[in-house]
Order: sequence, then structure tokens, then C-alpha cells
Amino acid sequence: MKIYRIAEMNIAVEAKYEETYRYLSRFLTDSTDYELYIQPTDEMIEYEKKLGEEIHGTASRPPVCESVAILRAICDDIIGKDGFFLHCSCLKYKGEAIIFTAPSGTGKSTHASLWRRHFKDEVEMINDDKPLVREKDGTFIIYGTPWNGKHGLGNNIAAPIKTIVFLRQAPTNTAAPVSAVEALALLLQQTVLPSDKAQLSKLLDLLGKLVETIPMYRLECTISDEAVTTIHDMIYQNS
Repeated sequence: MKIYRIAEMNIAVEAKYEETYRYLSRFLTDSTDYELYIQPTDEMIEYEKKLGEEIHGTASRPPVCESVAILRAICDDIIGKDGFFLHCSCLKYKGEAIIFTAPSGTGKSTHASLWRRHFKDEVEMINDDKPLVREKDGTFIIYGTPWNGKHGLGNNIAAPIKTIVFLRQAPTNTAAPVSAVEALALLLQQTVLPSDKAQLSKLLDLLGKLVETIPMYRLECTISDEAVTTIHDMIYQNS
């Protein structure tokens, strides 16, 4: 068993595969205390294998399925701790988190890479795929996790959320604010919905508070520096 510090939670993991421990290693803590214990079962791993086959058409290796099972267990638990999973690419800029979210294949990672190229050392990647969000004392904070996408872009850092940007590919670059109602519907497509009714109610409350608290925008964009400056100017002229 090893203990990891993820999203301000100490999580004990009893893994079947040494590769899983290596995957989580950057988040290892010396603490002996933990608030969540996860021991993936064969059933949990098989579930992730079948789900991956349905979604991607190919079977993932058992250690990969085990790591995803661990993430799913964390997602189930974190809702009770004012948190949730968000499928996105997020970076730290001027001490705050800028989040890009959209369906897979839209260009979240590509747009984040444009920000890194444009702003260079002013930008630090938090996570490129599967970060976690928690509300702490009225502030929404996004946390890096070990599950940071196929390119491994991310760090064991956190930042208060500045804004969330919903991306859509387009021939020109335009940005506009998104209403709370529309933002909530879009966010529900990019998180994990629990089957438990009480947890689902809690998640909806958190997302409702998020969309009322954080400015959100839609960016219709090309792959260009102009796309970066278009949304950057929209975000910071409304600060």
C-alpha cells in the first residue's frame, strides 16, 4: 500500500500492478494518514476494460484499467468533499487557472499548447486531460492529477479558477460569454455523473454554484495565435 496526495486528499492505494504505483508516483506522500482507501478488484478492472472497448474499440492493458478504476473511485468519493471531475485541459496563468473544455477531439490540448507557445514561461500546465475541482471556502480550485493525458502534460499543482472556456472549431475566431444555463448543460457533458441520487444532487449543486461564480465563455476558433489573443482579451477586459 502507498499513499498519495491528490486534490488535498490523502489516498491509500493497494494496487495489483507495480506499473500503477509508478504511474501515481509523482503524487506520493510521506504521510501515514489517509482518508480514502482504494483496492481495485478484478471486477473494477474488468469494468474499465469493457468500457474502454466500447468507447475506443480496443482493450487497454490491465495496469491502465486499474489506474482508471482508481480515478473512478476518487471521482465517486470527492463529490462528498465538495469536488468533482472535469474533462478539460487547464493551465496556470497569472496565478489563476484557465480551463479549456469540449468533447474529445475538438482541440483542448492544441489550444493549451498555443497559450504555452504565445505566453511561454508565464504559463504552467496543471493538467491536460483529467483534473479535479474542489470548492474551498467559496473558491473553486482545480488540481493536477496523475491522469494528465497521452502526452503527460501536467504538474502536481493547483490554482483558483479564473474562467472556463468552451471550445468549438470554426473558420474564424470569435468569443462571447456563455449563460449560466448553457454553461451548466455543457459542463454536465464533461464530468462523471454518479448513479446515486444524493451524489447527483450534490454534484448539480456544486456545478450550479460554479456557473454562478466563474465567468464562462465560448470560443469559436482556428489553430492560431489570433485564437489565443481573442479569448485572452475577452477574459481580461471583463476582469
